[in-house]
Amino acid sequence: MDDLDLRIVKALQADGTLTKAQLAEAVGSTPSTCLRRVSELRRAGVLTACVYLADPAKLGRSIRAIITVTTQNQTKDLRRGFATRIADEQAITQAYGVTGDLDAVLIGHFSDMEEYQALCDRLFDADPDVVRYTTLFAVETYKETNAIAPDGKLGNAKYGR
Repeated sequence: MDDLDLRIVKALQADGTLTKAQLAEAVGSTPSTCLRRVSELRRAGVLTACVYLADPAKLGRSIRAIITVTTQNQTKDLRRGFATRIADEQAITQAYGVTGDLDAVLIGHFSDMEEYQALCDRLFDADPDVVRYTTLFAVETYKETNAIAPDGKLGNAKYGR
């Protein structure tokens, strides 16, 4: 990937609705070059999806929870089963198996505390392998993005020209 590819990735992460002409203008290239480069980036798996992000509060899911989970055993089959149960939960938007004293970190968006508690009952209290779970509720958002910095050389500029 060269500098143009990196600028394209950064621009599309900021606004996936850009037309090829707008993208070309934003990254200092031509629409045909951008079209070809975006196709190559998609084919290479660098660009994986183009989605709209929804505001959780406007969808009635304003309770954001960060849940940490500690399990008794970390066998492959138990981890796989846990991951499958997590994947089936629509309120959980991100889930990670982690190293250290914890085994998993989950991010969820809930409509109310009853929904949160029902999820905990299903996922954690009913699972004999879960030793402990702790929940932190977010009260302020300081930064939230799904954009991955494509290269440190781009700094803070919107499109990194």
